[in-house]
Amino acid sequence: MPRSTDRSGRSAASRLRRRTSGLAGLAIGLACAQPGDPPPDGAGAATPMEAERCELLAQSYIHAPYGEVWQSLTTAEAFGAWHSAPGLTFGAEPGDSVVWGTEDGALYRGVLRALERGTGFEHTFSFTFLEEPEESWVRWEVVEQGEVVFVRVRHDCTGAPGTAAVITDVGWTKSVERLKTLLETGTAMPWPAEGAAGR
Repeated sequence: MPRSTDRSGRSAASRLRRRTSGLAGLAIGLACAQPGDPPPDGAGAATPMEAERCELLAQSYIHAPYGEVWQSLTTAEAFGAWHSAPGLTFGAEPGDSVVWGTEDGALYRGVLRALERGTGFEHTFSFTFLEEPEESWVRWEVVEQGEVVFVRVRHDCTGAPGTAAVITDVGWTKSVERLKTLLETGTAMPWPAEGAAGR
């Protein structure tokens, strides 16, 4: 499988692995509730469990046929054109494996928990290179709305701070925007330069 690289020649593996240094610092700015944060307007005081909840979110409307969007999200061979790493395996039913990586091996993997065309899918998520193994959950909503398709990804990183720090608060946004531009124009948006505003 060809190595997935950005314009600077960095591979998918290096883009992800370089983020594992200084995880605590990267975690600053994540869309995660932290102990001591005030509750949202109209909400009661947060419990310790609620205060530690962490969810990364990205969403967009894509002007493309539903079948093309669904195939891009559920076919291993399609991920390399837009995702942070090429797909190695993407199962066909709950219980099957999902794996992303390069010819050097898996970068992250999981197990399908739900898969329903017209609605979306859900899988567990674990980076293979973290010193302390973590498991989190990813839920994709893929819903046809007239001539466009609404795509939303929610990554529940509660209890997985290392995972959240690697992805950052804009990691999924970059991938979703690359998927959108690929399907609408035929070319995926370039990866933003690291160190720019919004990481």
